[in-house]
Amino acid sequence: MKAPTQFSVIARLGLFTAVYILLGKISLLLAIDPSNISAVWPAAGFAVAITLKYGYRMWPAIFLGAVIFVGTTGLPPALAVAMGMGNTLEAVIASWLIKRHIALSDRFTRSGDVFRFVLFAAAGASIAGWTGATVLLASGHLQASHYLESWFTWILGDLTGIAIFAPLILTWRANAGRDWNRQAIAEIILFSLAYLLCGLFVFTLRGAPLLFLFLPFLIWLAFRFSQSEVAKANVVLVAMVTIGIINNTGPLAGAAFNPLLLLQVFVSVVGITALALAATIDERRQATHDLKKLQDELELLVQRRTAELHHAVAALENDVAAREKIQNALRAKETQLEEAQHLAHMGSWEWDAANDRMTISNEMARIYGIPPDRHASLPYKDYLTYIPAEECHLVDEVVQGALTTRQPFSYEHHVIRSDGAWRYLHCRGGVKTDAAGNPVMLYGTAHDITEEKALQAGLREAEELYRKLVELSPDAIYLLHQGRIAFSNDAGLKLAGVGSHGQLTGKNFIDLICPGDRKSVAETLHRLAHSDQAVSAVGKIGHGDGSTVDIELAATPFSTQIRQDTLLVVRDIAERKSAEQKIYHLAHHDPLTGLANRMLFKERLEHAIAQAHRTRKSLAVLFIDLDHFKIINDTAGHNAGDQVLRECAQRLHDCLRDSDTVARTGGDEFLVLVESSSDPLHVPSVAQKLLAAVEQPFHVGEKEYAIGASIGISTYPADGIQVETLVKNADIAMYRAKAEGRGRFRYYSAAMAAQSLERYAMEAALRHALDRGEMELYFQPKISLRNGRTSGAEALIRWNHPDHGLLLPHRFISLAEDMGLIAEIGLWAIGETCRHCRGWQDQGLPPIRIAVNLAYSQFTDDSFCSRVHHLLQDAGLRPDSLELELTETMLMKNAERLMDILHQLKRLGVHLSVDDFGTGYSSLAYLKRLPVDSVKVDRSFIKDLPGDSEDVAITHAVLALVHSLKRTVVAEGVETREQFEFLLENGCEEGQGFYFSPALPAGEFRQFLAAGKVFAL
Repeated sequence: MKAPTQFSVIARLGLFTAVYILLGKISLLLAIDPSNISAVWPAAGFAVAITLKYGYRMWPAIFLGAVIFVGTTGLPPALAVAMGMGNTLEAVIASWLIKRHIALSDRFTRSGDVFRFVLFAAAGASIAGWTGATVLLASGHLQASHYLESWFTWILGDLTGIAIFAPLILTWRANAGRDWNRQAIAEIILFSLAYLLCGLFVFTLRGAPLLFLFLPFLIWLAFRFSQSEVAKANVVLVAMVTIGIINNTGPLAGAAFNPLLLLQVFVSVVGITALALAATIDERRQATHDLKKLQDELELLVQRRTAELHHAVAALENDVAAREKIQNALRAKETQLEEAQHLAHMGSWEWDAANDRMTISNEMARIYGIPPDRHASLPYKDYLTYIPAEECHLVDEVVQGALTTRQPFSYEHHVIRSDGAWRYLHCRGGVKTDAAGNPVMLYGTAHDITEEKALQAGLREAEELYRKLVELSPDAIYLLHQGRIAFSNDAGLKLAGVGSHGQLTGKNFIDLICPGDRKSVAETLHRLAHSDQAVSAVGKIGHGDGSTVDIELAATPFSTQIRQDTLLVVRDIAERKSAEQKIYHLAHHDPLTGLANRMLFKERLEHAIAQAHRTRKSLAVLFIDLDHFKIINDTAGHNAGDQVLRECAQRLHDCLRDSDTVARTGGDEFLVLVESSSDPLHVPSVAQKLLAAVEQPFHVGEKEYAIGASIGISTYPADGIQVETLVKNADIAMYRAKAEGRGRFRYYSAAMAAQSLERYAMEAALRHALDRGEMELYFQPKISLRNGRTSGAEALIRWNHPDHGLLLPHRFISLAEDMGLIAEIGLWAIGETCRHCRGWQDQGLPPIRIAVNLAYSQFTDDSFCSRVHHLLQDAGLRPDSLELELTETMLMKNAERLMDILHQLKRLGVHLSVDDFGTGYSSLAYLKRLPVDSVKVDRSFIKDLPGDSEDVAITHAVLALVHSLKRTVVAEGVETREQFEFLLENGCEEGQGFYFSPALPAGEFRQFLAAGKVFAL
């Protein structure tokens, strides 16, 4: 062979580097969490193969390929180099072990070489796995708890890659000299089509247990072709299983265990087994070929020797010199015969019975392990010492019988060589007699058939393995011959409801099927008889007691050399069907209330629309949203809320006809479908009944809760002809009902749509207002009425809307509450207040206390107090510089919980104030228990002072009550000098309003504070 040039070596290294990187990229499709290690690593098989074929000088290609590939995954270069060293060591060490212990050229010559190959591949994979997992662990890219799992996955992935892909490359040209005649080409094409069709069938049925269908094809390939074709089929099988897992189809899809680990185990076991079987069969073929060749040579040699002996005898009579020449020729032929015996592993022997001396050939001495200096002549009893004791008497019986009968004989026995190795021999012999017919000599041959016996044992073990796989299968397996059952496993007996194979064998399989399903199943099996493609069907099997079992069957042709059969795999799917029904119910119903969910409601509405279109009738969609339901969840907990929802769902259901549908679509929202009715007042009547049902009190334990509902109505076809349009318009109408005071229903109109669009736009903008910095705090001064100086301020939020300009709180606060954003905005306001207040103190301005309004939803957050504490700490502000205001209305909601939170805030040192005092109805009873520092009189009582006598009386009462509780009074809405004078004369401590100053931006309020203005009468 021409030595490669330096350029060709470099080009080969570059090509192999690129191939290694490409295989690594493909392998990422099968990465397993959490370490992102591939379940199959073809690059390892490629690396071992090129090292075996082209030598250790290929290591730079492996190292560069591994380093570049790892680098493309985002890992640091140091890790890429370390992993590249591990992958290179894997290929070099595995190749060294394989070359040292396996005579491997373009195929495996013995079955044992396959398993040694796998063992040495595992040794190399262990090195790469340990290196990779350890490097990832040391670099922090892998958690310690996943170290062993990742090492194990790495080993299996590399081992699978070597076991499947290295044989493909090594055996690629093993059949380069094969005579591919038309029959062989047709057979390989037929196999390929059947194999691919089997894969298409197996991996289009999710969860069907049909992986074993590939085994007959691999056995067929091993017997009819060679290791090269088996290796190619193994790679195709890996590709099909991989595609099945990626597309979530086939037997491994949805498995409880990790499907990629199942892929490793399946392809490794099946691929190695098939390759070992092919190697065994190749070995047997080669042995048979060699033996046939030697036998032919022996026959030819005997013929030639006989002819030469005749010529030698004739020449001997005429010339002594010719006799010597003939003797030399005979010795040469004897040498050839000895060589032939060695090649055939067949020795010869003679036993002089009269003198008890055995003469054996050199090959027989080698088989027995007898040293050369002892085998020339030995007694019969010494020959027996090489035979195991339990077989000696059997051999002696055959020999003694031959001496008696004078007939040819044969027998098999083991031999224990002097080195302890066991061999298995097949012996043939005959008896030579004298003129009187007495035996004088026994002679014969001894053929070493140890490898042949091992091959037979391996085939028996494989047959037993496949038999156990069938017997232990949880699915019923039947083999049909001409439609009748020829074989069944135990699961098949159980499924058919019989107790023995005799009750089932020979029975027509169609007779097991219930009459209603026989036609479809028979047609399915009939299609199989005219096609090579696998088929499937569902039906029921009937038992003698009248019970039936739901089944799913898969059928495939099963051909042998003598007949065409059908293989059936039948599965009991009763539990699966029950599970599917449960899943369907769960997918289409609300788990809390049992009502239809959004998906089922959509299906029924689509059906109702189609029917209404055909009959030219109308229908209505009612969107129901419960009013004040959130208060129950916040105050009594979600268990109470769930109980109210369940009872509410039942009430709604009881208000409707059987033809109508009510669905819970989430939270406290329901949808109702009212199908066609001839009465135009039917829909509003239904809406009124629904409102009345919800308004009735709900009893949870010993407590009673009162809620209401708002309903929006859209009709088909007036308000839309699509499901989404009808639901959306009903939702818009529901919001209008809420805006008009709740507890009512409204029909959709076009004007509502415009208002809804404006609301949606406001919601979208409000959701990002904080992130965009659009919120701003204004500060309205609070004035001490006794000295006229600024004593504090109230922080008021403003929204700098990008389109509408500066918006006051009434434009967006209620919207923020509906959207669940009020708590986040409130915390932002507290944080900003703390930051500004601390900043003004640092600038040397007079210390004041700034108040921030609270929303009720903030009190439902268990972490609210700790968050306020953190905000104070972050700003470095004393707690008594912050005042939190809660409205009187909030006191009516879950007073006990509110009391607990207020005490926690008070312990922080924060000042507390009751805002809008006098507008509530039940807070006076709680005021003396509340740990508040001040009370703010609502502006509605201040605006008509001092001219309105009722307001004067109320203000006097409030001042007296609050002062009796030793709280400070703050008056809101002070706008005139007369109001200022009245409040001062009646002992009010503080006031705020336009008389003193409107709310100011932070910069202007700082200037106001710095000016130190004093207000005096």
